[in-house]
Amino acid sequence: MSAPTFLFRRNVLSPAFAALVLLGCVTPAHSQETRTLTARWILDVERGEVIENGIIIVKGDRVAALGRKGEIAPEGQQINLGDATLLPGLIDAHVHLTLGGTGEANARATLRAGFTTVQDLGAVDYENIKIRNFIRDGKFPGPRVVASGPWLGVSKGTCDFQGIGVKGADAFRARVQKDVDEGADLIKVCASGWLAEAAERPDACKISEEELRAAIDKAHLLKRRVAVHAISERAIAAAVTHGADLIVHGGFTSKPTVAAMAQRRVFQVPTLFSLKKSVTPELYEKLRAHLTAAVRDGLPIAFGTDAGVIRHGQNAKEFIELAALGLKPLEAIRTATLKAAKAVGMADQIGVLKGGALADIIAVNGNPLDDLSALQKVTFVMKAGQPINRDTL
Repeated sequence: MSAPTFLFRRNVLSPAFAALVLLGCVTPAHSQETRTLTARWILDVERGEVIENGIIIVKGDRVAALGRKGEIAPEGQQINLGDATLLPGLIDAHVHLTLGGTGEANARATLRAGFTTVQDLGAVDYENIKIRNFIRDGKFPGPRVVASGPWLGVSKGTCDFQGIGVKGADAFRARVQKDVDEGADLIKVCASGWLAEAAERPDACKISEEELRAAIDKAHLLKRRVAVHAISERAIAAAVTHGADLIVHGGFTSKPTVAAMAQRRVFQVPTLFSLKKSVTPELYEKLRAHLTAAVRDGLPIAFGTDAGVIRHGQNAKEFIELAALGLKPLEAIRTATLKAAKAVGMADQIGVLKGGALADIIAVNGNPLDDLSALQKVTFVMKAGQPINRDTL
């Protein structure tokens, strides 16, 4: 398909206000504009259908209606995206906006790549919470951020960055309380080491089960979800047993644990592209083969990249790795829409195009059901009803 054209008609915004909107500097709740998007296709990820000659009506920050041209009357400002595919804004359930550059630059690159929501799972000094607030308050453009606050791990363990680790169940509970007091949306706990150790020692675990249970129970008492860095078989099993809501990184999940995760809908977020770049080809192939079998057994997968370890803006390269696990294109896309929405605690609000959902919408040049690399060719981004000028990002 050729690159889309962008034609704006009717109810044109004032130049000053339009500039603010396109820069992403207007808080979505302050705008009640009505816009009509049209394109060659709309991918309805919920139904698994492609709507040809599609039209989406956006009112304020919400989707009002969608269907085929001729079935719905256009309203307000009209944006013709030409020969493109529209789909929900993508969601990355595991990033680090404070790594690999400045928070602002990383946020801009992420939004430009079509990721309208991210879950930041670790920073020092609550910097990711500050970035969340800066974006929310319109200080610079970026994706919607769900932020955990600092990594929570044992002293001298995997996530003891700059001495932020703690030791003992009481200390883990106290850190969870502090993180929530500082505004954390969820808690990130580091239970294991990395891939090479997990492959050699299935029973490896960096923290005690008492510490892990204390952190999870305290977080749930404070009504916060818990994401656990767990790669070894024992660490994943312990995290699931004690009530973790999310398992991050690809790991060696046992069949009984896969069954428990499938029953409870506990997602694993593999971050395969980043792991592939950091281990030997032989070890990565061992992980890939294991996860391929786990997916066949019903392992729930949600999309995440560990961006910051990889370059921000390259998030969509993860889709190719997910396809290598046997996921069909639609299922791979659902990991970054429907399923990632659940993994970040925003089910039915984002990751779907339907009436009442937040109007996070992207256009890609190509049909991602035919070629997942089309998701690396984003040509248009709308976040909460606001078109984003990608050239300024």
